[in-house]
Amino acid sequence: MRKRIRLGFVGFVLILILVVGALTGAAVWSHAWQGRILPGIRIGDVDVAGLTEQAAKEKLALLQDSYLSSPVDLVLAGDGRWHISRRELGFRLEVGEAVHRAFLVGRSGSVWKRIHDIWDAYHGQMVLPLKGSVDRRRAQSVLSRFVKEITYPPEDARLIINNRGDVIVKPGKPGWVLDYQATLNALSRVDPPFDGEIHLRLRQVQPKVRTGDILAMKITGLLASYTTYFDVSNVNRTYNINVAADVLDNIVIKPGEVFSFNRVVGPRSKEAGYKEALVIIQDQFTPGIGGGVCQVSSTLYNAALLAGLEIVERSNHSLPVTYVPFGRDATVAYGGCDLKFRNNTSGYLCIRTRVNGGALTVKVFGNRAEKKNITLESIVDKVLEPKVIKKEDPNLYVGKTVEERKGIKGYQVRVFSYTKNADGHVTKRLVSCDLYKPVDQIIRVGTKPVFSTPPLPGTGQDQQPEPPVLPAPGPEQQTDSAVQPGATENTAPANR
Repeated sequence: MRKRIRLGFVGFVLILILVVGALTGAAVWSHAWQGRILPGIRIGDVDVAGLTEQAAKEKLALLQDSYLSSPVDLVLAGDGRWHISRRELGFRLEVGEAVHRAFLVGRSGSVWKRIHDIWDAYHGQMVLPLKGSVDRRRAQSVLSRFVKEITYPPEDARLIINNRGDVIVKPGKPGWVLDYQATLNALSRVDPPFDGEIHLRLRQVQPKVRTGDILAMKITGLLASYTTYFDVSNVNRTYNINVAADVLDNIVIKPGEVFSFNRVVGPRSKEAGYKEALVIIQDQFTPGIGGGVCQVSSTLYNAALLAGLEIVERSNHSLPVTYVPFGRDATVAYGGCDLKFRNNTSGYLCIRTRVNGGALTVKVFGNRAEKKNITLESIVDKVLEPKVIKKEDPNLYVGKTVEERKGIKGYQVRVFSYTKNADGHVTKRLVSCDLYKPVDQIIRVGTKPVFSTPPLPGTGQDQQPEPPVLPAPGPEQQTDSAVQPGATENTAPANR
């Protein structure tokens, strides 16, 4: 047992002596070559042993110049041959980085790594790579000029709906592009001789959207259309209608997806391009940014009803409007009231909008096989007469009256949809029950006493100020037409 302990101790001492000797030798070796690259180190095919970093860079600069200036033939089978240099393509060699790595051999890392690196370098086994880099954008720009006549990008398949409502599927086409990666990899090799030829390779690129992808959307025809009208002389309102309609045009809705008008159209602000026109605020028609957008949402709402889509959220205005029948308007306010409906069909839907003169048309395209024969009816169940409210006005003489606000009738309205199937059976469904509250008429009544004798001139008592009269409220920026109370619509007004 004691013998084993003695042998182990002797072995430990010998190992310790070897380690100390190796460390001492490595330290002496590094000190002897202080400021210079250790012997036995090469960068690529260039011997840099014993050189300072600056001297090594200067030696490699000659190699870099040869690498960058040597002519290369770019060959494309059957289509041409072009002469170029790597310098023209934006190549360079990472000389500084390679030299610094060479200098750190035996001077960085753990003790064991340093000893190992010095041992390898001493036996001439340390060869460091010289890496090349390239400005890819510049290289691709130069190379593309050579092959621009024979390369072209892929074309995605597209769904086209023309002004006649025809649905056309334009097939996708594959493209041919230069395999830039393979070409640049071949040019990046730092193996003399640097001249020679590189064979360019083209590769086919498939479109991201293929013809089958478009066909799988099942958009084959028109499901419903609705048109409303407006006064083009109201310039700001007309402008707002165009802005909102443009955003909605070509919107695609996936099966099961819930469409949100506010999410798609976004804020109605000056920054978004909207102008000031009349809007309904607290039962009053007041100038505000985005007036007229509710006509777009209401037109879309009617098209969605006629297409048989599931209405998720919708609110009527507080006052009746004239561009749709009672009960068939959809008010929207960003951050507040929204129009939402679900695509309850088996395929995608595509919304198309068009503004032509004073007509706004919204069309819903989808799977023609699921088109429904739907008509809508608005029924006014009750007309609510406005109250007459009299306010005493000390600035008016007794016996004088002024109408401060006109009264507006209110309505209780129900809307029904009628769906006729292939065998002629009609299904009736209640769509909504809406209340438009009446707006009371306000009349100012004079209470100022009437003098029995004419007032003296210059006393001010002979002059009576004209009382301000608020403008009469009317439908949202739309005064050129009116919906008659009690009117019903038994047929869908598509394409009217």
